[in-house]
Amino acid sequence: MRRKIILYTVIIAVFSIIQVMIGCGPDQSEKTEDGDAIHENHSDEQGEEHSDAEEHVKLSPEALKTLNLKTAPVELRDLGGEIKTTAVIEPDQTRIAHVSPRIPGRAIDIKALLGDRVQKGRILAELDSIELGQAKADYLKAKANLQVARANYQREDRLYKKQISSEKEYLDAKGEFLRSEADQNTARETLRLLGLTDKEINNLSWSSGEHPPSHFPLLAPFDGTVVEKHIVLGELINPEDKPYVIADLTHLWIQLDIYEKDLEWINIGKDVTVKVDSLPDAQFKGTVTYISDILDESTRTAKARVEVDNLDRKLKPGMFATARISTPSMETKEVISIPGAAIQQIRGKTSVFVAENENIFELRELELGKESGEYVEVVSGLKTGDIVVTGGGFYLKSVLLKEEIGEGDAD
Repeated sequence: MRRKIILYTVIIAVFSIIQVMIGCGPDQSEKTEDGDAIHENHSDEQGEEHSDAEEHVKLSPEALKTLNLKTAPVELRDLGGEIKTTAVIEPDQTRIAHVSPRIPGRAIDIKALLGDRVQKGRILAELDSIELGQAKADYLKAKANLQVARANYQREDRLYKKQISSEKEYLDAKGEFLRSEADQNTARETLRLLGLTDKEINNLSWSSGEHPPSHFPLLAPFDGTVVEKHIVLGELINPEDKPYVIADLTHLWIQLDIYEKDLEWINIGKDVTVKVDSLPDAQFKGTVTYISDILDESTRTAKARVEVDNLDRKLKPGMFATARISTPSMETKEVISIPGAAIQQIRGKTSVFVAENENIFELRELELGKESGEYVEVVSGLKTGDIVVTGGGFYLKSVLLKEEIGEGDAD
């Protein structure tokens, strides 16, 4: 009986505990859920603030003073039509020269190296030629024989006029003089063919010059750059070889591929804007100087040549480029546009920095349309009156990305 009483007492106690637990459970669960909800909302609010901060760059007054930020307003413009095509940059074929000797010679001194900028008349290399040495010696010998023959002829002429010498002696002296004169003229023309000037020939003597008569230089034909070098010390260079190639890279050709349907808009003298991927912020202006009369049957394109100045030597032969040519628009329509210099590629998206005030700049994604010269149509992302950064945007981009990297490290 006593055991039953104890058993009943234990059951009642357990049942009471369960009831207490059931009664307290909903309140705790509700508090936990509320607590979780409050935490989640707080996290969301923080995320929105953080995201908004990521899209803005704030500069200090000191930074604004040191930076030369340039801005431009978003405006409506009539961009007209445009032809966009691929292009390849080449040296100006009228300003490129293969420098080679007129006679075989062995290289005894190399003065110009690949990439050197040279002036007209600069010595590129010194060569030694047995053939040249022999030709100079033949000329000096012929010159000496002519001097002797002339003196003998003049003497016989005086004696013959005084009837002291015979006519045969006079004619022999005259014949020798004429043969010696012909020999000298032949030797002189040989030296001219070998590249010597009249001044150099006149100054020849058995003891003239610091170098042996068999030495001669390879000279730069005009101001330019050594773009190819195929010569080493001791090498025998022949006239058919090309030891040096000199090119004037301050003026270049750009070869365009113009589709058949676009040929009607292209003519000699047409202005062209050229851009290369390696210089995204630079534009180069040129004019069409040649349009091919033959169409490539496989691509249905014709070659057009554009000439551009390259005084700062930013463009390199072999670069691929994009050319844009403005064409008349069939209808006048103004569109929202901005300078192409304002466009940035950030996080793989096309964006610009918009000035909200003097020192706060918002990063804004864009959808772009057609391009015409320096301006690009904005399909979405901007409105007229917005102010975009056209110069110094790279610094803003670096600040923005630096902050993102810093936050990533903190996380």
